[in-house]
Amino acid sequence: MRHTMRIMNVNNLTIGITGFCEIFVPNSVYTQCVRWKRKPIWMPTAKSKVFRIPKKPVIPTEEHLEIQRLYNNYRTYITSLRGYLVQVAKENTVQCDQAVIEQAEKEDFQACSAINDEWNTEVAKIREVRLANMREKRKESILQKLLQQEKREEERRNYVDEHIRKVKEESLTFITAENVDAAIEECLTNIVDYNRALDLEGNWYDREYPPKSVPSFEETQKPAVIEN
Repeated sequence: MRHTMRIMNVNNLTIGITGFCEIFVPNSVYTQCVRWKRKPIWMPTAKSKVFRIPKKPVIPTEEHLEIQRLYNNYRTYITSLRGYLVQVAKENTVQCDQAVIEQAEKEDFQACSAINDEWNTEVAKIREVRLANMREKRKESILQKLLQQEKREEERRNYVDEHIRKVKEESLTFITAENVDAAIEECLTNIVDYNRALDLEGNWYDREYPPKSVPSFEETQKPAVIEN
């Protein structure tokens, strides 16, 4: 823009009162268009118009009356609008008074505080009901856990008592320092032979199975056969 002003030899005022257009398209001729909106303010009056007296226009009576009526209506409307704006300004002045603003803020705060207190009361009631239900559920849960724990303790005590009872019954057969001699004598006296067998008919056989038959007298008298 400054480069263009330097080329045209004009100042900022000239650019301000003119419609200036610059068009630049790549690979084309650079063009500039200037259109004057009005006569420049630094130009003097034309010599042909220095002593010219403008002719007063002749307006018909009907048109003059109509123009006067419209002008009177315009002044009435402007007066009414000016009075309305003055009234609005006064109302705004009253509304913008610091005391009025503080009073309005105080009343608004009280109204909001009342609504907030009402909401808090409703929420507190709902919260109390919810907490009461939670406490009841927690009590039931704790009671169930205590009952289960007592049941487990009872089962554990029964198991321990049963185990102790069995151990006490088995303790009667334990070998102690007092009966060790008698146990040794009993073991030496009662020899246990574990070489036993059970047939399909439920008969026990000691030592060898099947049992060897006792040879008869005739079998003992037969001569022995000597194989070559």
